[in-house]
Amino acid sequence: MKLNPRLKAIADMVPPGSRIADIGTDHGYLPVYLIKTGRAIGAVVTDVSRGSLSKAVELVEAMGLQDKVETRLGNGLEVLKPGEVDTVIIAGMGGVLIRNILKDGAGVLEKAAKLLLQPMNAHEVVRKWLLENRFAIEDECLVREKEKIYQVMAAVHGEQKEDDSFYFEVGRRLIEKGDPLLPELARKKIKELSDIVSNLEDACTEEGQERRRECLERIRRYREVMETCS
Repeated sequence: MKLNPRLKAIADMVPPGSRIADIGTDHGYLPVYLIKTGRAIGAVVTDVSRGSLSKAVELVEAMGLQDKVETRLGNGLEVLKPGEVDTVIIAGMGGVLIRNILKDGAGVLEKAAKLLLQPMNAHEVVRKWLLENRFAIEDECLVREKEKIYQVMAAVHGEQKEDDSFYFEVGRRLIEKGDPLLPELARKKIKELSDIVSNLEDACTEEGQERRRECLERIRRYREVMETCS
């Protein structure tokens, strides 16, 4: 069974021998792959959509993994019991939704050893919440799939401070590691921010001008990232 690059990057961060929860599993490809390859020894897969979960049920049954993969219909972490999994995976959702799921699942998170998160946007919201709630970002990576670049982060219990808000947007570990996709990510961000700056060129309000200054500063920081990686 072959995963797409985004899911494969997440799978590679799962500690061997894990009992995982895949929140919002959709088709169930990731947990089935982890069980079939022996990386995980058990899995609970959840989805709020009955239709999506039924696809995961079909795959689990087709692979004969009913004894190792349990499927549950429900919202976020509320269908889990504290301590029944050690690795929680939440991928393919918006950053605000991921933050809200984490916030509402404190009891489960307290007993989980690792969080693997892949927000589709609002990465800064997720990183900020993690650090404010005594999680440390242990590792991060970038992965390209088609025309998009995704950020994957692994977090564990621990204290970690970050005084520079720029590193909530693009993880400090990515820069320290010199992730090979960083220059491409920085170019994309510079293009997005430059478009915003152009649209705010004639902004009349103080709020608009402040937004323009913020974007220009972020462009400067992303250019620094590109220089660091070159």
